[in-house]
Amino acid sequence: MIKNDLSVIKKENAFNIDGRYEFKGYEHIDAANKKSEEAGDIARMFDIKNINVENCDQLVIKSVPMEKKNTYELQFTFLKESKTKYSFKYSAVLKNDFFILDNYTSFCHGIPYLFGGCRSFQSRIGLTRDHHLVIQDYYDNSGAALFVMGAGYTINYAEKYKRISNE
Repeated sequence: MIKNDLSVIKKENAFNIDGRYEFKGYEHIDAANKKSEEAGDIARMFDIKNINVENCDQLVIKSVPMEKKNTYELQFTFLKESKTKYSFKYSAVLKNDFFILDNYTSFCHGIPYLFGGCRSFQSRIGLTRDHHLVIQDYYDNSGAALFVMGAGYTINYAEKYKRISNE
């Protein structure tokens, strides 16, 4: 989907993810590789529902390598006019030029695949060739009545955010 615009991220240069980025995206890419300038903000991509992230204007990412191979702690700090509004950390595994975030969530209701469904979500982040941030999200909503007919949907998309500076 976005392979033709990725920087190579390996253990030796993983610190390149560190930096300050614009909060609003500049490009949205769907699973069919269709591009649009109608990108959202980083909080929506991470599915953050916190009033403190509303109207932020920047994101700062800081990576710290962990003892386990290819594992990092990534600290995300949302800023508004250079003041910290919200901060959190994720563990991440560096794989195939992306940091796969430990933000996997799954929520099931009813009797899955019969009278209910399950929704799963996970993000991964990387860098474009121009060293801008790219966030790729994956949603899977497996719905009811799967035995009778296909139900549910899968969404796979990415958004890009301009780098302001290296931190």
